[in-house]
This record gives sequence, structure tokens and C-alpha cells, in this order.
Amino acid sequence: MKTEDRPLVQSHEDRLAELRRKSEETKKNASRIEASPDVAPSATSVLEPNASIPSDALEPELASLSPETADILPTKRGKNVFAKIETKIVVKQDRRRGRRRIDKKGGGRQKQEKKLNRQKYLEYKYAAKDILDNPNVPEEHRSNVLGQIWAKGERLGIDECVEFIEQKEAELILPEEVSTQLKDLVKRMTTKR
Repeated sequence: MKTEDRPLVQSHEDRLAELRRKSEETKKNASRIEASPDVAPSATSVLEPNASIPSDALEPELASLSPETADILPTKRGKNVFAKIETKIVVKQDRRRGRRRIDKKGGGRQKQEKKLNRQKYLEYKYAAKDILDNPNVPEEHRSNVLGQIWAKGERLGIDECVEFIEQKEAELILPEEVSTQLKDLVKRMTTKR
């Protein structure tokens, strides 16, 4: 083993100088290896990087190796590992199927229907209470009829609302004069939406 005569603790400048010296040696060795890419490194060159072996001396060594071990040794040296690899990127076509007509759901505009105007709810409520405050209309049906007429007229449409009034008239819950007044009231408060 080689004993070093340098002190164990080095100054910063000494350490940088040592690193620069080693870097220069490494560059020299690398340039020497790149100059002869066909020669495979021997065991001695791996152990002693400063030793220079002529390329003629390596050829008999390689010839004496068995064919199995000759296949193991690399034949070419100095490959650029930072070279850009050109590859063609093929853009895949979109495999999602196109939307068919039957796949469409919802959205779009609905056709306009005649329905009760929501802004006139209070007006409807007071007017309908006055109409239903008839002694011929039973007390237990008044609030139900009032709410059902508004709900059907606002959500389903005026036709269902009028149909409901006629149904209650047929069930003898509403008298004829009250049902006509309610139909007129509903028709006055319609809007297309």
C-alpha cells in the first residue's frame, strides 16, 4: 500500500487543487480510451488507470480467450449515452365512438306551454279564497282545491288545471258557478313558458 505524506486535515484550497488534478487525469484517460474504441479494457487497465498498455499487447490476450468468454467482452467502446434518440410518435386516433342521436339526453329548449304565472301567486291565492268562500263548497275541500289548482297549473299546464276543476265539479265538490269563476281566474293568470 501507498502511504500518503499529506496531513489528514487539508485546507479548502489544497482540496480544490487535488480535485482539479484528479479531474485532469480522468480527462486524459478518457481521451486515450476514446482514441482507441476497438480495444477492450483489460484487468490491468481497470486496476491501474495511469498505466499505458500498447494496443498490440492486448490482441494476443483476446485471441487466447475461449470463444465463450470472447462473446461476453464488449466489442465497442465510447458510446455516447447522452445522444438524443429519435423516435417517431404516432398519434393514436380517438377510439371513443361518436355520439349517436339516441344517446342524447335532456338539455335543449322545451316547447313552451301555457302555465300559471309564478309572480301572480299572491293575487291568485286571495282571489281563489274569495271564490271558494261559498257556502255550497264544503269546508274540508277548500284548501285542497286551492293548492291543487295552483300546483297543476304551475307545473303541468293550464289544460290539466282546467281538467282538475271539471273533475271536482263532476264529483259535486264544486258548484257550476264556482268552477266557471275558477276557470276564468286561471285563464287570466296564464303565461307561456
